[in-house]
Amino acid sequence: MAGRSELVVSFGEMLIDFVPTVAGVSLAEAPAFVKAPGGAPANVAIAVARLGGGAAFVGKLGDDEFGRMLAAILRDNGVDDGGVVFDAGARTALAFVTLRADGEREFMFYRNPSADMLLTHAELNVELIKRAAVFHYGSISLIAEPCRSAHLRAMEIAKEAGALLSYDPNLREALWPSREEARTKILSIWDQADIVKVSEVELEFLTGIDSVEDDVVMKLWRPTMKLLLVTLGDQGCKYYARDFRGAVPSYKVQQVDTTGAGDAFVGALLRRIVQDPSSLQDQKKLEEAIKFANACGAITATKKGAIPSLPTEVELRYEIHWYRISDISEILVHGLYWMAVRLSVYASQQSRASWNPGLEKALVDLLHEHNNPHYRCQNGWTSEAWNKVVKEFRDRHPYVTMNKQQIQDKEKELKRDYRLLKEARKQSGASWDNQRCMIVADDAVWANIITV
Repeated sequence: MAGRSELVVSFGEMLIDFVPTVAGVSLAEAPAFVKAPGGAPANVAIAVARLGGGAAFVGKLGDDEFGRMLAAILRDNGVDDGGVVFDAGARTALAFVTLRADGEREFMFYRNPSADMLLTHAELNVELIKRAAVFHYGSISLIAEPCRSAHLRAMEIAKEAGALLSYDPNLREALWPSREEARTKILSIWDQADIVKVSEVELEFLTGIDSVEDDVVMKLWRPTMKLLLVTLGDQGCKYYARDFRGAVPSYKVQQVDTTGAGDAFVGALLRRIVQDPSSLQDQKKLEEAIKFANACGAITATKKGAIPSLPTEVELRYEIHWYRISDISEILVHGLYWMAVRLSVYASQQSRASWNPGLEKALVDLLHEHNNPHYRCQNGWTSEAWNKVVKEFRDRHPYVTMNKQQIQDKEKELKRDYRLLKEARKQSGASWDNQRCMIVADDAVWANIITV
């Protein structure tokens, strides 16, 4: 059990998300739904725990099968559920989430009222809240009584005990009686938070200005804050501290479902902050923490569902390692055949005996293990095939990736090579079979892109 120095306590809702099995359709058009645990504060708690941190959740669930299942999911993921209570008279909240073609979401909620709305201040686990190094919450618990009063009291307890207060409004307009009431209540506790995270959509909602420029963001800054963050989806994040500000780009991924990506970002950032609170005053440390959080959010968006997609620290480090060379991998996927032609021209002028038999055999064996025509298709490899072979090859051999400048230099070289390849093919009478071309290209790829 984590002591106060590292414990992140999340307060608020936990529910069941029902996600269509097919993206880009309305709820009525969805052929079926997949059940997934969710709820922003619970997502944050599990994100922290998955990354090796101490986390606890405070909230109310229905005394039903869904509620008991959610409590078990918290425990199974290493989250302290000592702050969870059950209501025999109300059901666990449900949310139907539509996934548009771009991976963004639309919601329909069933909570009139649900158990999370009925938490009272008398049901709070005060001792658990007092142990928090960070007390994290959203705005949905501010919508109705008695949960609103419980929320405010929990904030008071945590603040008095010395915790940092972390606030992610997590705007869900459909749950509020009106936009005006949502804006008023969300801002009613703004001055009390030490750390605030908003999305660009929430920034516009709260300021009334469709811009992410600094002068607009600073309308939400308060002198009492230690950190204000604006997440920009796949464009990364802008941050504002008392003595410095800046922006950190995200990792490029193929988005499948953005549900939980923001919560993964918050969980990862809070994990780093409780590990080293000085990062709030040190720009270099803070940027490293935000890079880590950006990666966590990006990876979560590559899978369906919130909690099932949250990465462990091991998974996160592995994925970060690969995304460092993702841009150059894309260039190689599209230009691999032409590279093979150019290399075959050069090799045909030399002797086949000049090739290292051991390396050639290893590459041949690797290719032969896959009976997939994409590996030897003269139109290039598919991304899926490329990633599969690269992963297997790297699993067998210890490699160190190139630094950023080397990658940029290699990109320029490959773009130049692409132009030269066509000319080389025209001038060469040599003709190798496709398999031989791919083997030679394979050799060049690992020899030039990944250093031993």
